Amino acid sequence: MHTLRTLVLLAVTATAIAVPGSVLAAPPDNDDFASAVELFAPSDLAQGTNVDATKEAGEPQHAGNAGGASVWYRWTALASGRVVVSTCDSDFNTLLGVYTGDAVGSLAPVASNDDACGAQSRLSFQAVLGTTYRIAVDGFDGDTGFVSLALDVPPPNDDFASSQTISGDAGTVGGTNVGATTEPNEPFLGARSVWFRWTPPSSGWATFETCGAGFDTVLGAFTGTAVDQLSLVAASDDACDLQSQISFEASAGTVYHLAVAGFDPDETGSFVLAWNRNPPAPEPVTIPVISGVARDGETLTTSDGSWTGVGPLSYSYAWGRCDRAFAECELVPGATARSYTIRSVDVGFRMWVRVTASNVAGSTPAFSDATSVVVARAPFNRSSPVVDGEARLGAILVASPGEWLGTAPISFAYQWQACNATVSVCSDLQGQTGQVMRVSSVDVGDVIRVVVTATNVAGSASAASLGTDVERVTGTRPRCVVPRLRGKTLRSARAAIRANRCRVGRIQRRFSARVRPGRVISQTPRAGRRLAVGTRVNLVVSKGKRG
Repeated sequence: MHTLRTLVLLAVTATAIAVPGSVLAAPPDNDDFASAVELFAPSDLAQGTNVDATKEAGEPQHAGNAGGASVWYRWTALASGRVVVSTCDSDFNTLLGVYTGDAVGSLAPVASNDDACGAQSRLSFQAVLGTTYRIAVDGFDGDTGFVSLALDVPPPNDDFASSQTISGDAGTVGGTNVGATTEPNEPFLGARSVWFRWTPPSSGWATFETCGAGFDTVLGAFTGTAVDQLSLVAASDDACDLQSQISFEASAGTVYHLAVAGFDPDETGSFVLAWNRNPPAPEPVTIPVISGVARDGETLTTSDGSWTGVGPLSYSYAWGRCDRAFAECELVPGATARSYTIRSVDVGFRMWVRVTASNVAGSTPAFSDATSVVVARAPFNRSSPVVDGEARLGAILVASPGEWLGTAPISFAYQWQACNATVSVCSDLQGQTGQVMRVSSVDVGDVIRVVVTATNVAGSASAASLGTDVERVTGTRPRCVVPRLRGKTLRSARAAIRANRCRVGRIQRRFSARVRPGRVISQTPRAGRRLAVGTRVNLVVSKGKRG
């Protein structure tokens, strides 16, 4: 057996001698002690390999194992204090050793480790200002692979056992997680955590937050006496932008451990941990729900949704709209009530609402789902068209379209008709399709009316002038035809009265919250009456709002 192993070794050796040196794998650049890679505080990460690395003559056994594939690093302390070195993210069974000394054969050991984090290594030591430390990474029994060496100079409260004590019902404390580490068996809560310890003087709500931090924080509260035996009380990520806020009901005398960490190892920086005894701000349980039809002219109403939160809650509302593809969204100016009546400008958009719940601790918004795309509404006549003017031979009749609802813009078309006395049979007057019509001799003895057709993008609808606005053409002597004056200025009302062979009667002025000052509120006789020429028309004119 020994003879066979010897023959095999000789064959392997002969093969190696026959291969040109240029094709043999080269060792890493930091294979030798003298070629060590330099590291820098407070936090540095060096990545590489120990594949084809060697062990130098006189090199110590790291962590008590012969190893055989070491690579070297060096670091000089800029201050005295604790330092953590680890290979926990490497992919092979590592050995880790830290030394002082200037030659590989005369090194003084400082610290070493094997298997502190699985098959990888982690150690800490107290550095002395100005001292250069030599760090070796080797493989257990010569194992090789990807090397990830992290060096950190952590804050004083990096470890759970070194938590910083805070006290009182309210306060702030500054801190940093630059150079902080994550301990073995630490509950998962981001990376590079630092610890605080707080004992409430009384029972009740407590709130902690890092909302002013300049990096993406994670915040957690725990109870327990050891880092690997903690129970989570509350945790937060991104409660205030990328920062954190937690609230929980604290029990007097219980020790709570607060961990502040970065979302990942690259998230580090300074922060301020603030706390108070306020209850938590409201948080949505279910989102607001919009009821109603997404159509121009319809009214949408939102629910408040359901919320957590202590104390009475108040709500505010803000309506918004998005285009069909949700590429652009905006708030609707002035739309701050629980209900919103859809307007023509909303057609083609999707509506949504933001409900904000508030209590003494703060405010939190929640957003509804968007409605379907708002559709247009076809024209709908709210008040009939009106014909102004005296229906006599040679007179001018003027049509107004009446009042219409529907999606703007609405266009109007006019068709004048001649009807029998009961307006049961009507026929179109050829060529009379304008807003104005002159009464001719062929119209004498007929009843004249106008049909108005309103059209928009959603369709068309028609309405005819009715009631006192329908005038029988008689060809008899002139009459005072009382004009419709409501809403007109006093000047234009006087002109219309005279133009219709009437006289201006008594003018009264009254306060009105709905009609602008100087405009007609009411009239007597009523519009459309045919009376004797010179009949007086009395007016009531608005004085505007009282006070």
